[in-house]
Amino acid sequence: MTNGTASRTLPPPVAGARRSVPSPGSAGGLPARRRWGRVALGAVLALLGAWLCMVLVATAGGREETVAMARDVQRGQVIERADLTVVRVAADPGVETIAGADVDDLVGRTAGSDLPQGALPAGDQLLDDGDRLVGEDEVVVGARLDAAAAPRGEVAPGTAVLVVVRPGPAGTSPDATEVPGWLRDIGDPLETTGDREVSVVVPVDAAAVVASGAADERIAVVTLEGGG
Repeated sequence: MTNGTASRTLPPPVAGARRSVPSPGSAGGLPARRRWGRVALGAVLALLGAWLCMVLVATAGGREETVAMARDVQRGQVIERADLTVVRVAADPGVETIAGADVDDLVGRTAGSDLPQGALPAGDQLLDDGDRLVGEDEVVVGARLDAAAAPRGEVAPGTAVLVVVRPGPAGTSPDATEVPGWLRDIGDPLETTGDREVSVVVPVDAAAVVASGAADERIAVVTLEGGG
């Protein structure tokens, strides 16, 4: 006892005992495990950003000048230069487009379908010289003609024709029916028979007569211009 105050001695440390050491933390008091999670997340985001940059660079490098519609063009309208523009796009290999260098070649051609603003027109959406559009009051009828009933030689699409429907079974009109129309397309003669597949465009009110004759192989197609 010193100066009247009892002194207290601490018990000696027990052999083998382990002190409790607090886990290290960040300056904000967060455990290290959470801090490493943030580091890992940042690394993933950095890799994702680098990958996106590579994709954008590769895509930009594959862009080509392509013809696009600068404004709406309706089916059957003649295309003007002001209807067209040239843009740089990266289209898939299977997508048909028209090179920007050929933009002037489209001027004066007729739209075979509606072409809205921003669309990339394809060659099959434009009519070639001499092509015609099927009107709202017309229909297309297909038929197979034997050598005697089909036009001879080369016949251009759009050629005016006369479709002659021979009389049908007993009880129907004994007279042949003549229907004016035009040729949409015609196949080459078959080597064995000389038959030809044709598609003719006729007025709606004559469609039933022509279709019935085609089904019974009772029609012949005569060209009125540019063919034999």
